[in-house]
Amino acid sequence: MSSEPPALNKFKKKIAWESIDQKRILAFLQFCVAEDLGFANEAEHRRDLTSDVCSIKGEGSANLVAREKMTLCGIRLLPIIFQAFCVNSVIMETHAEDGTEIKAGSVIAKLIGKQKDILLIERTALNFLQRLSGVATSTKEYVSILDQEGVLFLDTRKTTPGLRVLEKYATGCGGGFNHRMGLFDRILIKDNHIAAKKIKSPNELSFMMAEIKRKKESNNFLVEVEIDDIDQLEIAIQGGVDAILLDNFSPVEVKKAVSINQNRVVLEASGGISLNSLREYAQAKPHFISTGTPIHGSRWLDIGLDWS
Repeated sequence: MSSEPPALNKFKKKIAWESIDQKRILAFLQFCVAEDLGFANEAEHRRDLTSDVCSIKGEGSANLVAREKMTLCGIRLLPIIFQAFCVNSVIMETHAEDGTEIKAGSVIAKLIGKQKDILLIERTALNFLQRLSGVATSTKEYVSILDQEGVLFLDTRKTTPGLRVLEKYATGCGGGFNHRMGLFDRILIKDNHIAAKKIKSPNELSFMMAEIKRKKESNNFLVEVEIDDIDQLEIAIQGGVDAILLDNFSPVEVKKAVSINQNRVVLEASGGISLNSLREYAQAKPHFISTGTPIHGSRWLDIGLDWS
């Protein structure tokens, strides 16, 4: 038996910054601009009222500072934020790259330019840095535990609407791998698909899997099926899938599934796995453990802007 399943390397995918459609990110950021400057149609009616009445003028520089230890994510987004706010005067000196582990008190970047422009983009820039660094830092905490057992981390589609590509990028910065981006790039047959087909017996599941493998679309994409009972495991393997998601299995059940599987397909354990139970699941040795918690459960980290 092979030391690893044939499809394992295809699951080890991370979104590279260069692959992100920056025009789409820019379009999304236009809404962020309107949130801060108003939704008026005419540009002259969209303004930073406070900076105007305070008569903020002149040049200056400010540091973006990490107030706590973190894995940084979002620094590469800042130039697109400048573009969205039509800020041309600000130059950024980057002191740390995305994915870098940084200490409290570290300067992430220095912004040099018109003071009014720096104040204009401050909140939106910090919002994204704090949010994405929170995801990356939380992911790193999971990955650090899993690395000790040789198990890999996968994210999920439990993401903030509109921010999926950035949150999944943050997962990669934290050392995790990306599950499917959406419904278009991988076949994942979940319990509700099986229920919708009114599949109740192992024989019916076997017939369904055979039917799916006959379809041409299945040859072009990874095929994964979710099971919630160990009795479905061998049927799914024989069905020719690339991977099996073990949904809400106990660590003991995951270990048994690993023993039965013998590296024939990729095994992913998911469902109700927390930091408290993570090590026990990792010791059962599935190929991946997936959870959306670092995305939907992470806190915003403390990053500030200080005039220098």
